[in-house]
Amino acid sequence: MRPEAALFLFHLRVGTRIALRILAPVLATALFLFYVLRPEFALELARILFVEGSLVESGLAGTLLLVGLARVVAPRVSAGDHGWARSLPVAGTALRLLTVLSMVIAEIPILAFLGALVLAATRPGLAGAALRIAGLVVGAAAAGLACLPAPTALWARLLPAAACFFSFADSLPLLGASAVVLIISGALPGRIPVSRKRDGTRRDLPEAAFFQGLALRSVRGRVILAYLSPAIILGAARLFLSNNELSADRASALALFALALGLASFVGVAADILVTRRPAWPWLRSLPRSAAARVRDDAIFLAVLALPLAGGLALLGRPAREAILLAGPLAWLAIRGAGAMREFGDRPFGVIGQMAVEGTIMSLTLALLPWTSGLLAAAAPLAFIFARNAERRFKPTRWAERHHSNAGDPLSWSAS
Repeated sequence: MRPEAALFLFHLRVGTRIALRILAPVLATALFLFYVLRPEFALELARILFVEGSLVESGLAGTLLLVGLARVVAPRVSAGDHGWARSLPVAGTALRLLTVLSMVIAEIPILAFLGALVLAATRPGLAGAALRIAGLVVGAAAAGLACLPAPTALWARLLPAAACFFSFADSLPLLGASAVVLIISGALPGRIPVSRKRDGTRRDLPEAAFFQGLALRSVRGRVILAYLSPAIILGAARLFLSNNELSADRASALALFALALGLASFVGVAADILVTRRPAWPWLRSLPRSAAARVRDDAIFLAVLALPLAGGLALLGRPAREAILLAGPLAWLAIRGAGAMREFGDRPFGVIGQMAVEGTIMSLTLALLPWTSGLLAAAAPLAFIFARNAERRFKPTRWAERHHSNAGDPLSWSAS
Protein backbone atom coordinates (compact mmCIF):
# COMPACT_ATOMS: atom_id res chain seq x y z
CA MET A 1 0.00 0.00 0.00
CA ARG A 2 1.26 3.48 -0.84
CA PRO A 3 2.29 5.64 2.16
CA GLU A 4 -0.28 8.30 1.22
CA ALA A 5 -3.11 5.75 1.16
CA ALA A 6 -2.02 4.21 4.47
CA LEU A 7 -1.83 7.62 6.13
CA PHE A 8 -5.21 8.56 4.69
CA LEU A 9 -6.85 5.45 6.16
CA PHE A 10 -5.13 6.11 9.48
CA HIS A 11 -6.48 9.67 9.72
CA LEU A 12 -9.90 8.48 8.60
CA ARG A 13 -10.01 6.03 11.50
CA VAL A 14 -8.65 8.61 13.96
CA GLY A 15 -11.37 11.08 13.07
CA THR A 16 -14.07 8.41 13.30
CA ARG A 17 -12.95 7.26 16.75
CA ILE A 18 -12.80 10.79 18.08
CA ALA A 19 -16.28 11.49 16.71
CA LEU A 20 -17.61 8.46 18.59
CA ARG A 21 -15.73 8.98 21.86
CA ILE A 22 -15.40 12.73 22.30
CA LEU A 23 -18.09 14.56 20.37
CA ALA A 24 -20.93 12.06 20.81
CA PRO A 25 -21.74 13.42 24.30
CA VAL A 26 -21.77 16.94 22.88
CA LEU A 27 -24.25 15.87 20.23
CA ALA A 28 -26.41 14.14 22.85
CA THR A 29 -26.42 17.33 24.94
CA ALA A 30 -27.38 19.41 21.89
CA LEU A 31 -30.28 17.09 21.10
CA PHE A 32 -31.36 17.21 24.76
CA LEU A 33 -31.37 21.02 24.76
CA PHE A 34 -33.15 20.96 21.40
CA TYR A 35 -36.16 19.30 23.03
CA VAL A 36 -35.91 21.04 26.41
CA LEU A 37 -35.89 24.53 24.86
CA ARG A 38 -38.53 23.42 22.33
CA PRO A 39 -37.84 22.69 18.64
CA GLU A 40 -39.48 25.96 17.62
CA PHE A 41 -36.88 27.95 19.55
CA ALA A 42 -33.98 26.03 17.99
CA LEU A 43 -35.35 26.48 14.48
CA GLU A 44 -35.94 30.19 15.06
CA LEU A 45 -32.38 30.59 16.36
CA ALA A 46 -31.02 28.75 13.29
CA ARG A 47 -33.12 30.95 11.01
CA ILE A 48 -31.81 34.12 12.69
CA LEU A 49 -28.15 33.05 12.53
CA PHE A 50 -27.92 31.23 9.22
CA VAL A 51 -30.82 32.47 7.08
CA GLU A 52 -31.93 35.97 8.04
CA GLY A 53 -28.72 37.18 9.67
CA SER A 54 -26.22 39.41 7.90
CA LEU A 55 -22.73 38.30 6.96
CA VAL A 56 -21.30 39.85 10.13
CA GLU A 57 -23.78 38.09 12.44
CA SER A 58 -23.70 34.71 10.71
CA GLY A 59 -19.95 34.85 10.08
CA LEU A 60 -19.03 35.72 13.67
CA ALA A 61 -21.40 33.18 15.23
CA GLY A 62 -20.40 30.41 12.83
CA THR A 63 -16.68 31.14 13.07
CA LEU A 64 -16.73 31.13 16.89
CA LEU A 65 -18.64 27.83 16.90
CA LEU A 66 -16.41 26.06 14.36
CA VAL A 67 -13.17 27.40 15.82
CA GLY A 68 -14.27 26.25 19.27
CA LEU A 69 -14.94 22.74 17.92
CA ALA A 70 -11.61 22.70 16.13
CA ARG A 71 -9.78 23.76 19.29
CA VAL A 72 -11.33 20.83 21.17
CA VAL A 73 -10.50 18.28 18.48
CA ALA A 74 -7.06 19.54 17.33
CA PRO A 75 -4.92 18.36 20.31
CA ARG A 76 -6.37 14.86 20.12
CA VAL A 77 -5.92 14.51 16.37
CA SER A 78 -2.39 15.90 16.20
CA ALA A 79 -1.05 14.16 19.33
CA GLY A 80 0.93 11.66 17.22
CA ASP A 81 2.14 13.95 14.46
CA HIS A 82 5.68 13.97 15.86
CA GLY A 83 5.96 10.18 16.01
CA TRP A 84 6.01 7.51 13.33
CA ALA A 85 4.15 9.71 10.82
CA ARG A 86 7.31 11.81 10.39
CA SER A 87 9.21 8.76 9.17
CA LEU A 88 6.91 8.24 6.19
CA PRO A 89 7.92 9.60 2.76
CA VAL A 90 5.07 12.14 2.79
CA ALA A 91 5.42 15.90 2.49
CA GLY A 92 4.59 18.15 5.40
CA THR A 93 1.76 19.81 3.48
CA ALA A 94 0.08 16.43 2.99
CA LEU A 95 0.39 15.71 6.72
CA ARG A 96 -1.27 19.02 7.56
CA LEU A 97 -4.14 18.43 5.14
CA LEU A 98 -4.71 14.88 6.39
CA THR A 99 -4.80 16.19 9.97
CA VAL A 100 -7.46 18.70 8.91
CA LEU A 101 -9.38 15.85 7.29
CA SER A 102 -9.38 13.96 10.60
CA MET A 103 -10.65 17.06 12.38
CA VAL A 104 -13.53 17.50 9.94
CA ILE A 105 -14.48 13.83 10.27
CA ALA A 106 -14.39 14.11 14.06
CA GLU A 107 -16.80 17.07 13.87
CA ILE A 108 -19.31 15.24 11.65
CA PRO A 109 -21.89 14.66 14.47
CA ILE A 110 -22.06 18.40 15.22
CA LEU A 111 -21.93 19.38 11.53
CA ALA A 112 -24.77 16.96 10.78
CA PHE A 113 -26.86 18.48 13.58
CA LEU A 114 -26.19 22.02 12.31
CA GLY A 115 -26.93 20.93 8.74
CA ALA A 116 -30.27 19.47 9.81
CA LEU A 117 -31.17 22.75 11.55
CA VAL A 118 -30.21 24.74 8.44
CA LEU A 119 -32.21 22.41 6.21
CA ALA A 120 -35.29 22.70 8.43
CA ALA A 121 -34.94 26.49 8.73
CA THR A 122 -34.65 27.13 4.96
CA ARG A 123 -37.50 24.98 3.67
CA PRO A 124 -38.64 24.91 0.92
CA GLY A 125 -35.47 26.61 -0.40
CA LEU A 126 -33.35 23.47 -0.80
CA ALA A 127 -30.87 25.24 -3.07
CA GLY A 128 -30.10 27.78 -0.36
CA ALA A 129 -29.82 24.99 2.21
CA ALA A 130 -27.30 23.13 0.04
CA LEU A 131 -25.23 26.32 -0.28
CA ARG A 132 -25.18 26.85 3.49
CA ILE A 133 -24.38 23.19 4.24
CA ALA A 134 -21.46 23.39 1.81
CA GLY A 135 -20.38 26.53 3.65
CA LEU A 136 -20.41 24.56 6.93
CA VAL A 137 -18.05 21.97 5.47
CA VAL A 138 -15.70 24.60 4.02
CA GLY A 139 -15.81 26.55 7.29
CA ALA A 140 -15.02 23.45 9.35
CA ALA A 141 -11.98 22.68 7.20
CA ALA A 142 -10.82 26.31 7.38
CA ALA A 143 -11.26 26.41 11.17
CA GLY A 144 -9.28 23.17 11.50
CA LEU A 145 -6.45 24.57 9.39
CA ALA A 146 -6.40 27.75 11.49
CA CYS A 147 -6.25 25.79 14.76
CA LEU A 148 -3.48 23.33 13.91
CA PRO A 149 -1.22 23.14 17.00
CA ALA A 150 2.02 23.88 15.18
CA PRO A 151 4.40 26.87 15.06
CA THR A 152 2.98 28.84 12.16
CA ALA A 153 3.13 32.39 10.91
CA LEU A 154 0.27 34.76 11.73
CA TRP A 155 -0.90 34.94 8.12
CA ALA A 156 -1.13 31.12 8.01
CA ARG A 157 -3.86 31.36 10.65
CA LEU A 158 -5.57 34.53 9.48
CA LEU A 159 -6.15 33.30 5.91
CA PRO A 160 -8.14 30.16 6.88
CA ALA A 161 -9.93 32.15 9.61
CA ALA A 162 -11.07 34.63 6.95
CA ALA A 163 -12.14 31.73 4.74
CA CYS A 164 -14.19 30.34 7.62
CA PHE A 165 -15.85 33.73 8.15
CA PHE A 166 -16.84 34.25 4.51
CA SER A 167 -18.04 30.65 4.12
CA PHE A 168 -21.21 31.66 5.98
CA ALA A 169 -22.14 34.23 3.35
CA ASP A 170 -25.30 33.37 1.44
CA SER A 171 -23.48 33.87 -1.84
CA LEU A 172 -21.99 31.35 -4.24
CA PRO A 173 -19.12 33.67 -5.34
CA LEU A 174 -18.07 34.33 -1.73
CA LEU A 175 -18.26 30.62 -0.94
CA GLY A 176 -16.10 29.87 -3.96
CA ALA A 177 -13.63 32.55 -2.90
CA SER A 178 -13.52 31.01 0.60
CA ALA A 179 -12.76 27.60 -0.92
CA VAL A 180 -9.98 29.10 -3.07
CA VAL A 181 -8.44 30.87 -0.05
CA LEU A 182 -8.66 27.60 1.90
CA ILE A 183 -6.86 25.69 -0.86
CA ILE A 184 -4.13 28.33 -1.14
CA SER A 185 -3.55 28.52 2.62
CA GLY A 186 -3.43 24.72 2.81
CA ALA A 187 -0.92 24.41 -0.02
CA LEU A 188 1.48 27.06 1.28
CA PRO A 189 4.01 26.07 3.96
CA GLY A 190 2.99 27.48 7.30
CA ARG A 191 5.75 26.39 9.64
CA ILE A 192 8.26 28.93 10.91
CA PRO A 193 11.30 28.42 13.13
CA VAL A 194 10.53 28.80 16.81
CA SER A 195 12.66 31.35 18.61
CA ARG A 196 12.21 31.47 22.36
CA LYS A 197 13.68 34.60 23.88
CA ARG A 198 13.02 35.82 27.36
CA ASP A 199 13.66 39.42 28.23
CA GLY A 200 14.37 40.21 31.84
CA THR A 201 13.76 38.01 34.83
CA ARG A 202 10.64 35.96 35.34
CA ARG A 203 8.53 37.06 38.27
CA ASP A 204 8.05 34.45 40.96
CA LEU A 205 4.55 33.51 42.05
CA PRO A 206 3.51 34.49 45.60
CA GLU A 207 3.66 31.56 48.02
CA ALA A 208 -0.03 31.76 48.98
CA ALA A 209 -1.20 31.47 45.36
CA PHE A 210 1.63 29.35 43.97
CA PHE A 211 -0.43 26.32 42.96
CA GLN A 212 -3.31 28.37 41.53
CA GLY A 213 -0.73 30.38 39.58
CA LEU A 214 0.87 27.16 38.37
CA ALA A 215 -2.51 25.99 37.09
CA LEU A 216 -3.12 29.34 35.39
CA ARG A 217 0.28 29.25 33.71
CA SER A 218 -0.50 25.74 32.48
CA VAL A 219 -3.83 26.55 30.84
CA ARG A 220 -2.93 30.14 29.79
CA GLY A 221 -5.36 31.57 27.24
CA ARG A 222 -6.93 28.18 26.51
CA VAL A 223 -9.28 28.68 29.43
CA ILE A 224 -11.14 31.27 27.33
CA LEU A 225 -12.56 28.37 25.32
CA ALA A 226 -14.36 27.20 28.46
CA TYR A 227 -16.50 30.37 28.36
CA LEU A 228 -17.79 29.58 24.86
CA SER A 229 -20.46 27.03 25.83
CA PRO A 230 -21.82 29.13 28.75
CA ALA A 231 -22.02 32.13 26.43
CA ILE A 232 -24.09 30.11 23.95
CA ILE A 233 -26.40 28.82 26.71
CA LEU A 234 -26.93 32.26 28.26
CA GLY A 235 -27.41 33.87 24.83
CA ALA A 236 -30.05 31.28 23.91
CA ALA A 237 -31.84 31.87 27.21
CA ARG A 238 -31.74 35.64 26.63
CA LEU A 239 -33.27 35.26 23.18
CA PHE A 240 -35.99 32.98 24.53
CA LEU A 241 -36.89 35.41 27.33
CA SER A 242 -36.91 38.36 24.93
CA ASN A 243 -39.20 36.71 22.38
CA ASN A 244 -41.68 35.03 24.74
CA GLU A 245 -44.07 36.27 27.39
CA LEU A 246 -43.42 34.20 30.51
CA SER A 247 -44.73 34.47 34.02
CA ALA A 248 -42.35 35.60 36.76
CA ASP A 249 -41.92 32.07 38.15
CA ARG A 250 -41.19 30.52 34.76
CA ALA A 251 -38.77 33.29 33.80
CA SER A 252 -36.91 32.82 37.09
CA ALA A 253 -36.79 29.04 36.59
CA LEU A 254 -35.45 29.40 33.03
CA ALA A 255 -32.79 31.89 34.10
CA LEU A 256 -31.70 29.65 36.98
CA PHE A 257 -31.55 26.63 34.67
CA ALA A 258 -29.42 28.48 32.11
CA LEU A 259 -27.04 29.87 34.75
CA ALA A 260 -26.56 26.52 36.47
CA LEU A 261 -26.08 24.70 33.17
CA GLY A 262 -23.60 27.38 32.09
CA LEU A 263 -21.62 26.88 35.30
CA ALA A 264 -21.60 23.10 34.77
CA SER A 265 -20.42 23.36 31.17
CA PHE A 266 -17.69 25.82 32.12
CA VAL A 267 -16.37 23.70 34.99
CA GLY A 268 -16.37 20.58 32.80
CA VAL A 269 -14.40 22.17 29.97
CA ALA A 270 -12.04 24.09 32.29
CA ALA A 271 -11.30 20.95 34.35
CA ASP A 272 -10.67 18.98 31.15
CA ILE A 273 -8.20 21.63 29.94
CA LEU A 274 -6.48 21.72 33.33
CA VAL A 275 -6.11 17.93 33.62
CA THR A 276 -4.64 17.84 30.10
CA ARG A 277 -2.15 20.68 30.49
CA ARG A 278 -1.22 20.09 34.16
CA PRO A 279 -1.68 16.39 34.88
CA ALA A 280 -1.02 14.71 38.18
CA TRP A 281 2.79 14.68 37.98
CA PRO A 282 4.74 12.56 40.45
CA TRP A 283 6.70 15.73 41.30
CA LEU A 284 3.58 17.27 42.82
CA ARG A 285 3.15 14.19 45.03
CA SER A 286 6.68 14.59 46.39
CA LEU A 287 5.85 17.93 48.03
CA PRO A 288 4.81 18.03 51.71
CA ARG A 289 1.16 18.73 50.90
CA SER A 290 -1.91 16.64 51.65
CA ALA A 291 -4.45 15.28 49.17
CA ALA A 292 -7.06 17.63 50.63
CA ALA A 293 -4.85 20.64 49.89
CA ARG A 294 -4.36 19.57 46.27
CA VAL A 295 -8.11 19.11 45.76
CA ARG A 296 -8.81 22.42 47.51
CA ASP A 297 -6.44 24.33 45.22
CA ASP A 298 -8.06 22.91 42.07
CA ALA A 299 -11.58 23.59 43.38
CA ILE A 300 -10.67 27.20 44.23
CA PHE A 301 -9.09 27.62 40.80
CA LEU A 302 -12.24 26.41 39.02
CA ALA A 303 -14.58 28.42 41.25
CA VAL A 304 -12.68 31.70 40.82
CA LEU A 305 -12.62 31.34 37.04
CA ALA A 306 -16.37 30.58 37.04
CA LEU A 307 -17.29 33.71 39.05
CA PRO A 308 -17.64 35.99 35.96
CA LEU A 309 -20.59 33.85 34.84
CA ALA A 310 -22.61 35.39 37.66
CA GLY A 311 -22.84 38.41 35.37
CA GLY A 312 -25.38 36.36 33.45
CA LEU A 313 -27.95 37.56 35.99
CA ALA A 314 -27.79 41.03 34.43
CA LEU A 315 -27.94 39.54 30.92
CA LEU A 316 -31.10 37.62 31.78
CA GLY A 317 -32.66 40.57 33.62
CA ARG A 318 -32.61 39.00 37.08
CA PRO A 319 -32.01 40.89 40.34
CA ALA A 320 -28.57 40.69 41.96
CA ARG A 321 -30.00 39.06 45.10
CA GLU A 322 -30.57 35.84 43.15
CA ALA A 323 -26.79 35.37 43.07
CA ILE A 324 -27.17 33.64 46.45
CA LEU A 325 -28.90 30.79 44.61
CA LEU A 326 -25.72 30.20 42.59
CA ALA A 327 -23.43 29.84 45.61
CA GLY A 328 -24.44 26.24 46.31
CA PRO A 329 -24.20 25.03 42.69
CA LEU A 330 -20.85 26.82 42.23
CA ALA A 331 -19.31 25.20 45.31
CA TRP A 332 -20.69 21.78 44.41
CA LEU A 333 -19.60 21.94 40.75
CA ALA A 334 -16.10 23.23 41.55
CA ILE A 335 -15.48 20.40 44.02
CA ARG A 336 -17.03 17.79 41.74
CA GLY A 337 -14.90 19.07 38.86
CA ALA A 338 -11.77 18.76 40.99
CA GLY A 339 -12.82 15.22 41.88
CA ALA A 340 -13.62 14.30 38.28
CA MET A 341 -10.04 15.25 37.34
CA ARG A 342 -8.89 12.35 39.54
CA GLU A 343 -11.40 9.85 38.12
CA PHE A 344 -11.47 10.70 34.42
CA GLY A 345 -9.34 7.71 33.44
CA ASP A 346 -12.12 5.29 34.36
CA ARG A 347 -14.77 7.03 32.25
CA PRO A 348 -15.05 6.82 28.44
CA PHE A 349 -15.97 10.50 28.01
CA GLY A 350 -13.62 11.96 30.60
CA VAL A 351 -14.27 15.00 32.77
CA ILE A 352 -16.61 16.71 30.30
CA GLY A 353 -18.95 13.72 30.08
CA GLN A 354 -19.25 13.36 33.85
CA MET A 355 -19.87 17.08 34.43
CA ALA A 356 -22.36 17.26 31.55
CA VAL A 357 -24.52 14.49 33.04
CA GLU A 358 -24.34 15.75 36.63
CA GLY A 359 -24.73 19.38 35.60
CA THR A 360 -27.81 18.74 33.47
CA ILE A 361 -29.57 16.82 36.25
CA MET A 362 -28.58 19.46 38.82
CA SER A 363 -29.76 22.34 36.59
CA LEU A 364 -33.18 20.77 35.99
CA THR A 365 -33.62 20.08 39.71
CA LEU A 366 -32.53 23.59 40.63
CA ALA A 367 -34.92 25.17 38.12
CA LEU A 368 -37.87 23.21 39.51
CA LEU A 369 -36.84 23.44 43.19
CA PRO A 370 -34.66 26.52 43.84
CA TRP A 371 -34.35 25.66 47.52
CA THR A 372 -32.10 22.72 46.56
CA SER A 373 -29.31 25.29 46.24
CA GLY A 374 -28.99 25.17 50.03
CA LEU A 375 -28.83 21.37 49.92
CA LEU A 376 -25.98 21.54 47.42
CA ALA A 377 -24.09 23.96 49.66
CA ALA A 378 -24.64 21.65 52.66
CA ALA A 379 -23.51 18.62 50.64
CA ALA A 380 -20.33 20.33 49.39
CA PRO A 381 -18.21 18.95 52.30
CA LEU A 382 -19.35 15.43 51.37
CA ALA A 383 -18.31 16.02 47.75
CA PHE A 384 -14.96 17.28 49.05
CA ILE A 385 -14.44 14.04 50.99
CA PHE A 386 -15.18 11.99 47.87
CA ALA A 387 -12.72 14.10 45.84
CA ARG A 388 -10.05 13.80 48.53
CA ASN A 389 -10.44 10.01 48.62
CA ALA A 390 -10.20 9.89 44.83
CA GLU A 391 -6.98 11.93 45.06
CA ARG A 392 -5.54 9.48 47.56
CA ARG A 393 -6.37 6.53 45.32
CA PHE A 394 -5.05 8.22 42.19
CA LYS A 395 -1.83 6.77 40.75
CA PRO A 396 0.03 9.38 38.65
CA THR A 397 2.30 6.69 37.16
CA ARG A 398 -0.54 4.61 35.71
CA TRP A 399 -0.82 4.26 31.94
CA ALA A 400 -4.07 5.58 30.43
CA GLU A 401 -3.69 4.94 26.72
CA ARG A 402 -7.10 6.10 25.58
CA HIS A 403 -6.91 9.48 27.30
CA HIS A 404 -3.17 10.14 27.05
CA SER A 405 -2.28 13.50 25.52
CA ASN A 406 1.35 14.42 24.92
CA ALA A 407 0.41 18.09 25.31
CA GLY A 408 0.44 17.66 29.08
CA ASP A 409 3.25 15.12 29.38
CA PRO A 410 6.45 16.79 30.73
CA LEU A 411 8.51 13.80 29.54
CA SER A 412 7.22 13.93 25.97
CA TRP A 413 9.63 15.31 23.36
CA SER A 414 6.73 16.65 21.31
CA ALA A 415 4.94 18.33 24.23
CA SER A 416 4.31 22.01 23.70
